[in-house]
Amino acid sequence: MIRKLLCVFSVCAAVTVVCSSSEAGTKKSYLPPLPYETYFAKYRADRAVLKFNDFSGKINAKRIKKLLRSGRVLGDRVLLDNNLAVYFPEGYIVSSTMRLDQFRPKKGISAKTIKSTADIEVNPDYALVNLMDEHLGEVCAEITTTDQVKASVRKSRDGILSLVKQTSGRFDYLVGEQSEAFEITSALKPSYLTTDHEIQRALSKCI
Repeated sequence: MIRKLLCVFSVCAAVTVVCSSSEAGTKKSYLPPLPYETYFAKYRADRAVLKFNDFSGKINAKRIKKLLRSGRVLGDRVLLDNNLAVYFPEGYIVSSTMRLDQFRPKKGISAKTIKSTADIEVNPDYALVNLMDEHLGEVCAEITTTDQVKASVRKSRDGILSLVKQTSGRFDYLVGEQSEAFEITSALKPSYLTTDHEIQRALSKCI
């Protein structure tokens, strides 16, 4: 199954080369790395760090866990081995999304099939929550949305904007305690962070 998915991804990547080759010369000469990529590269013991505006063909096939849908399109968004989703609508990476939960499914178990605490484990990557200032930059705007979701916007020295939404942990009902989860979407352009007009207004303070 994975082999079939990777074949589809390869075809999509090949098509985007033709469609986006005219844009290649317009990409910035300096490409900032995706948030936390340098952190996870140390654990992989390699230097293959993905950056914004990188061509999607640079994504190592071994890192791809799943092809994700963007609307009706399959293959312009993928989930990587460190549970980082990257989006490349025209063949180049424009945004990344990561969710940090205190607990995560054990290896080989999907979130949809979890039935008890025996199916989950403490998530060691949750420690990244305490490293947001280092990896994402300082908070430049805060907002509570109409559906009562706490959100903040951070801006790094590289100019990367990160929208951080704070919610309850997915598995609180299993462990019997309250925890916080963080969904982090990062991009160079505000338009790739959210379509929520309320949050977009808050974003204007950071540009």
